[in-house]
Amino acid sequence: MIKSPAIKHDKKVFIGKSHGEIMHKMITDRMFNYDRPDYTEGFIDEYGDFLDRQQAAKVAFDCGQIPEKKYQLFSYDLVNE
Repeated sequence: MIKSPAIKHDKKVFIGKSHGEIMHKMITDRMFNYDRPDYTEGFIDEYGDFLDRQQAAKVAFDCGQIPEKKYQLFSYDLVNE
């Protein structure tokens, strides 16, 4: 089961209500490293593991959180959670 949107950056995982909110907080709190702008948007599952958007879409569909298969999962896909 998918629990929360997350962004992985510089080996750290940041969580929040949406990817946009997380990125805004990372920039505001100066946690985003502009020297290393690589990051991965994804989600945290029920075990606390980070999943990228494709992995999370499969998990969300398999456990019934979304009604149809998707290639990638987005924060708004889970608004009814």
